[in-house]
Amino acid sequence: MLRVVAVTLGVWLTAAPAIASANPLEVLGLTSRHAGKANAGAASVDDAAALYYNPAGLVARLGRELSIGTIGAYAHLEGGGRLPDPIGAQIVMRAPLPLRGALADRIVVGIALHLLPGDVAHVIAPAPDEPYYPYYGDRLSRIVVLPGAAVRFGRLAIGASLDVLAGLGGSIEATEGATRAIDVRGDERIPTVARAIAGATWQATRCVRLGAVFRQRFEIPVSTSVKTLVAGEPIDLDVSAAGQFTPHQLVLGVAWSRAAHVVSFDARYARWSDYRGPFVRVDSRLPLVGEVPGLSPRVPFDDTYGARLGIESRLGDRWIARGGYGFETSPIPERQTGVTNLLDGPRHTFALGAGHAWGRLRVDAHVQLQLVQGRETKKVIDNGMGVYDPFTSLRDEDTNEPGLQITNPGFPGITSGGQVLSGGVTLEVGL
Repeated sequence: MLRVVAVTLGVWLTAAPAIASANPLEVLGLTSRHAGKANAGAASVDDAAALYYNPAGLVARLGRELSIGTIGAYAHLEGGGRLPDPIGAQIVMRAPLPLRGALADRIVVGIALHLLPGDVAHVIAPAPDEPYYPYYGDRLSRIVVLPGAAVRFGRLAIGASLDVLAGLGGSIEATEGATRAIDVRGDERIPTVARAIAGATWQATRCVRLGAVFRQRFEIPVSTSVKTLVAGEPIDLDVSAAGQFTPHQLVLGVAWSRAAHVVSFDARYARWSDYRGPFVRVDSRLPLVGEVPGLSPRVPFDDTYGARLGIESRLGDRWIARGGYGFETSPIPERQTGVTNLLDGPRHTFALGAGHAWGRLRVDAHVQLQLVQGRETKKVIDNGMGVYDPFTSLRDEDTNEPGLQITNPGFPGITSGGQVLSGGVTLEVGL
């Protein structure tokens, strides 16, 4: 019986990498021009990178361009934080539709790609007690495809793009054959999942532009029903996971431009409280026992708030200097006194960048440092009173032995914090 269950779970976990992690553009940014400003630009963005920052910015200025670049990161995080796919290639382009008359140069389309050198996606579903950084864990480990369009009505522009990927769902059936070998039948589907990024800009005055962006929650629930039959007894498992989660986000921005200088400020809200966590959940129905619900701990994630400030200045005819700072609160609760060891802290982002132009050709480069504030959490031992909550306390794993028998890697306490350093180069060509 255990062998059948192990095989069916193994089949599901082998299929699980078809799902994806959260958007890597959240961590690295899109193109060096905007990463060099700490990813501020909901109101000021005016090139193909608007597909992520604010799709309405596609029509902020005339012209068409193609940008090709690479971007990568290195993490030094306490408690085991790592970046499985730290390097990616980025390709973004935009062009106005060839319309005439009143619609000339008013509708612009574009596409943005973030590509990995080897994989389409890499998923990490940690054990509940594994030290893990949800914000960084596998957020860099999927491709991104963002097609979109924008239209301009005088001072008002609106636009939208779609974050497109695929998920996984289906069923697995396993039975013991005539020779007691395990016969497994799988029926899995890979549905398309698309979520919207919508934005608008308003040219309030000659020097001031306002912007607003809404990014729809992106989650690909992965579920498989595992049905096994051993000695005529059914054993059913429902295995599910949230292989990808990006919360609903609202960004409001203002940009001030004059002569050779552009200053951008963004305020951001993200609804992380809807997140159920990165853990795999297994619900089962066993003979003579009935339903056995999964016991994954429920983590009370917090909504986050943040702000970003970016500056871009032209130095003569060829050189451009950039800089930026950002701050965001953490969605991970600071006190985790039970089983879970999800690590994080408020983040400070510092960025510097530069560009050099030769006519229609421009090369941009940037470096970005994200500092995760340190935290220390102490575990609490369950007192045996009331209903046990695995999020708030730990249990003695063997009460027959003297002392505490606890194998949780975060016991008696665990610290988090550290740095993530990223950088990249982008080549932009005006077409």
